Amino acid sequence: MTVMDMLIQIPEDASDGVFTVQDLLQLPETDRYQLELHEGVIRVVPPPKPEANDVQLDLAFYFRARGRKVYTEMGVKFNDHSYRIPDVTVLRPGCTATTEAVQSPDIVDLLVEVVSPTSVDEDRLVKAKVYASAGIPQYWRVEPTVTGYVVVQGLLQDGRYVPVGEVALVELLAGGGGLG
Repeated sequence: MTVMDMLIQIPEDASDGVFTVQDLLQLPETDRYQLELHEGVIRVVPPPKPEANDVQLDLAFYFRARGRKVYTEMGVKFNDHSYRIPDVTVLRPGCTATTEAVQSPDIVDLLVEVVSPTSVDEDRLVKAKVYASAGIPQYWRVEPTVTGYVVVQGLLQDGRYVPVGEVALVELLAGGGGLG
């Protein structure tokens, strides 16, 4: 990837350096990276590597087999200056996604992030805080280990995620240890 590939045309009306979700959505789409917004700051996020993408798809099939509405890499708008693209989004029972590019956190029951070496602090701390502040009932992190992946399951209690389970991904996919 060259430096030119990373250049982003900044909207003219965002000269104060604080961007809105609307500013972000006006930028051209690309398959080279994703754009998220954290407190008005644009974050360039590389697309998932094939192994992480496999985990996303495995979890999507897991939830769909249980009758849940689930999406990979669906945009969620938390407020005018905060927009994330979680790896896996499971909707609340009875809710459906709109045809819009961004969804409300009100329809979300569970968000999953597949942790990579470059996203550990972001996934463990920052995203957990954003998701908890929005009232998302469950947040799972899929953490790599030397023997495979472990799913750390958290439930929202008193404004933060409390760990309620940890299960090997292979065990979860085989039908054990799930909350969702």
